[in-house]
Amino acid sequence: MSPATSADDTVRPARVGDEEAIGLVQVDSWIGALGGRLGRRRHDAFDRDAIVAAWRAAIVAPPTPSHRVFVAIGDGEVCGFVAVSPPQDIVALEVDPSKRRRGHGSRLLAAAVDHLRANGSTQMRIWALADDAVRATFLSSAGFGLAGMTRELDGPGIAIPEQLWHASLD
Repeated sequence: MSPATSADDTVRPARVGDEEAIGLVQVDSWIGALGGRLGRRRHDAFDRDAIVAAWRAAIVAPPTPSHRVFVAIGDGEVCGFVAVSPPQDIVALEVDPSKRRRGHGSRLLAAAVDHLRANGSTQMRIWALADDAVRATFLSSAGFGLAGMTRELDGPGIAIPEQLWHASLD
């Protein structure tokens, strides 16, 4: 049984000061999904300072006025985030592995959908790790389907295969 949702569980636009928590959620999520492939160096595989700096830049000076980062708040702290790049891209969607199955991912996805629709989008898409069964289940249940496209990202000493997922906003 999943824990109950708290009255303070919400989603809001990210603001300065959230970047540290966003970076931590991102790295912890990646380590959780890629752990076996990263081997013993998993906790040193990512440049946390660079990741935090990139999220600060995304919050303070987004590439366009339509780019947006939203955070999920649970138990009074940032526990997830989504980054949106209109016209149709969800750049990142992550929830702290210890806070999953509490509705944070769904609330973040709803915020992304609202933002994309407000910017005239009729489609959305997201790249996800090819072997992430948890993510695949979440995306499928949210109405996404595989788009039939793959790519490989250069990771910390490994290639990271991703698949493109897409959904209609109509």
